[in-house]
Amino acid sequence: MHLFVYGVLREGLGDWPFLAGIGPGRAASASGALFAIDDPQGWYPALVPGEGMVSGALHPCDTVELAAVDAFEGADYARRPIPVQCAGEAIMAEAYLWAAPLPPGALPIPHGDFARWLAETGHPPFGKHP
Repeated sequence: MHLFVYGVLREGLGDWPFLAGIGPGRAASASGALFAIDDPQGWYPALVPGEGMVSGALHPCDTVELAAVDAFEGADYARRPIPVQCAGEAIMAEAYLWAAPLPPGALPIPHGDFARWLAETGHPPFGKHP
């Protein structure tokens, strides 16, 4: 089984003990639309069905306790299998899809890359708010 991460779970955006040792993964992408959501603890993304491609990383998740990740992601996300493109190959991977209505003020990320959006805007990711 694989895990596709596209937001604050990506290496370099957070230091989450439940992902210790998972490494950088492999560059991958999935179909969908990406939005940024503001929170007092920083920004985080929401992947919803839509046109476009979302950039992320693909990890083998045999060493990940998915119940801990499920708890971190909370009720606004649902873990679902989705097709992911990695090195020209289609792979099914678990991903956390936004399952609630988008909150007012959610900002579209047209290029689909949350890390790039953070760098462009200067906003802090969730968990790293000053």
